[in-house]
Amino acid sequence: MKYQFIATKPRRTWAFVLFVSLWLVSIVHAQAPAGCAPSGGLNFICGIQNPEDLVPVPNSHWMFASGMADGSGLHLIDTSAKRASTLYGGGKGSARADRTRFPNCPAPLDSKLAHLHGLSLRPAQAAHYTLYATNHGGRESIEVFDVDAGAASPSATWIGCVPMPDKLPANSVAVFKDGTILATVLITPDKTFEDAFAGRITGVVYQWTPGTPGFKKLTGTELSANNGIETSADDRTFYVASTTTKRVLEFSRDNPSKPIRAAQLKEFGPDNIRLIGGRLVTAGMIDNEPTCGGPPKTADGIRCSRGYIAAAIDPKTLAVTEIARGPATPAFTGTATAIPIGNELWLGSFNADRIAYRSLK
Repeated sequence: MKYQFIATKPRRTWAFVLFVSLWLVSIVHAQAPAGCAPSGGLNFICGIQNPEDLVPVPNSHWMFASGMADGSGLHLIDTSAKRASTLYGGGKGSARADRTRFPNCPAPLDSKLAHLHGLSLRPAQAAHYTLYATNHGGRESIEVFDVDAGAASPSATWIGCVPMPDKLPANSVAVFKDGTILATVLITPDKTFEDAFAGRITGVVYQWTPGTPGFKKLTGTELSANNGIETSADDRTFYVASTTTKRVLEFSRDNPSKPIRAAQLKEFGPDNIRLIGGRLVTAGMIDNEPTCGGPPKTADGIRCSRGYIAAAIDPKTLAVTEIARGPATPAFTGTATAIPIGNELWLGSFNADRIAYRSLK
C-alpha cells in the first residue's frame, strides 16, 4: 500500500501515521541496510529506496521504478543484467519544460526532492513514451517525463507537471490515450486510518483533461482506500483498487457516477494495478498473516512482515487467477506491485530498500 499525508485538523489521519512511520523506516534502511542475499524465494536488486511502483517498457528488458522517499526519484531497471540506475533523483536528472502542454506547472521538479510514487507509461511518437508519476517531494503533483527508448539504454527528461488540487496527495496515476490523467487520493483530510479499515469511504478519483486549469473530482468514484488505477485497452472504462475492501472496481469513462462491476479478492488487498498482456495484474500483502496477529489495524500492522500474493484479473469477466504467492520475508516487506516479465515476476515495495524478483515456474 502507498501513503502520503495531508492534514488540516489536529487529528492525525491514516496517511499521516503511515507517512511518519515509513519515513522512520527509510532512515533506518539508509543507516543500516540489510544484506542483499536471496531470501524467502526472492532475489533482490538493492539500493533503491521504497520502489513502490514498477512499469515495464514494452517489448524490452527495461523497467522503470519509482522511489517513494525524498530524492529517491525515478530508476531504470535492467531486468536482464539485474542492475539499476537513477535517472532523476538525488541531484541527478535533465529537464526541458513543455509550457504548451503544462502551462500551470510552476517549475521543474527538484531532483533532490523527487519523491515519486505511482507510475503510468503511455506511447508517444516513435521510440518515445510519456511517463507520469505521482510526486510528494516539494509539492503534491503529477510529474511528467519524456522517455527516449531508442538508444541502447532508455533515458527520461522531465517536461512538466500538473499540481494536485488543495495539495492533496495523489496515490496512483493512469492516463487515457488523449492525455487525460486520472489520479487516486487514498484518504482525504477529513477521513482517518480507522475509517479505511472499517471499510468506510475515504478516497476518490480526480481527473485532469489537457487544456483545462486543473484536476476535478469524479463524483461517484468514492471508495474505501482508493489505491491503484488503470485504464482499459479501449479507453472506455477504468479500474480502481479499493484496498481495504479487497476489490477492483470498473467505472465507465463517460459516466463514472457508480461502478459498473467489481472483482472481489479474498486474501489480500490489491495495491497497484497494471494492464499487461491483456490482463490486469495486481499484488498486495496477505491480510490475515498469523505472525502479524492477523489483519492490520494500525500502522505497525501495515509494516509488519507479511506474505504476498500476485493475481491476474480478466477484464472481460473479472475472473481472478492467482499468479504467485510467497511467505513473509523480513528482507522485503510492503509488497505493492507485481510485473511479470518473461518467466520472472518482479515485485515493488513501499517499505523496502530493494526490488525483488523470482521465477514464475
